[in-house]
Amino acid sequence: MRPVRPKSLEEFANRVATLPLIADPGTKWSYSIGLDVMGRVIEVASGMSFERFVQTRLFDPLKMKSSFWQVPQSEVGRLATNYAFVGDTRTPLDPAANSVFLQKPSFPYGGAGLVMSARDYDRFLHMIQDGGTLGGVRVMKPETIALATSNLLPAGVTYGGVSGGTGGTKGSNMGFGAGGSVVLATTPNGPGKGTYAWGGAAGTIAWVDPLKHSRGSVMVNYFPADRIPLREQVVAALMQDAARLRR
Repeated sequence: MRPVRPKSLEEFANRVATLPLIADPGTKWSYSIGLDVMGRVIEVASGMSFERFVQTRLFDPLKMKSSFWQVPQSEVGRLATNYAFVGDTRTPLDPAANSVFLQKPSFPYGGAGLVMSARDYDRFLHMIQDGGTLGGVRVMKPETIALATSNLLPAGVTYGGVSGGTGGTKGSNMGFGAGGSVVLATTPNGPGKGTYAWGGAAGTIAWVDPLKHSRGSVMVNYFPADRIPLREQVVAALMQDAARLRR
C-alpha cells in the first residue's frame, strides 16, 4: 500500500475531506481517523509539522527521550518483538530485528504509530496526573488537562466502547474525552469518576485516576489485545493490594 498511501498529513487530510461523513456532526461517536485529521489541524494552527510540534511541546520538555515514529538502529536492541496468538501458541508477528517500526512511516499519523519506552509513557501519564506539569515544567494548562480528560460527547451521544480485540476500553459507565475514555461515575472497588484511559491493539493499558491521584500502565505486545484479560486482572489485583494497605 505504500506507493498509493498519502505522503504527508496534509495530503491525507485533503483526501479525507473528499469523503462523505458516516453521520451528521455531533450525533454519533465512532472509532475513527479523527485523531489523524487532528494532527493536520495542529500543523495548520501551530505553523509547524506535527512531528516537530510533538517533539518540542511534549517530548523535549517532558524528557521523553525514547519516543519515535521510526526507531533508530541504535535502539533496535531495546525494541520488543510483537506477537500474535495462533491458537494457544504465541507466534512472532513483527520481530524486533526487522520490525516495521524501523522503517520511516509515510507520514506521522495523529492517532497512531509512535513507539516509546515504559518510562516515557509513564512520564506522559504523570504529566496528566499532575495537571499539565512534570518536574516543575508546565506543558499544558490545568484547564486544558481538565477539559481533555472530561466527557466531551454532546448530550444524547453515548460511547459504547470498542472491541476488546482492538485494545480500546469498553463499558456502559464511560464517556469519551480527547482520545481516551472517561469514567462517568466511581465504580465500587474500581476506577474513580473521571478516570481517563485507553489501550493499545497489542494489549497496552494506561490510565490516570484523578480521585485516587494515581496512574498505571501495562506494556505487552501480542494480538489480539483481549487474548489475556489483563484489564480486569490488573485492576482487580491493584484494588486488592490497596485494600490490604488500608487495613
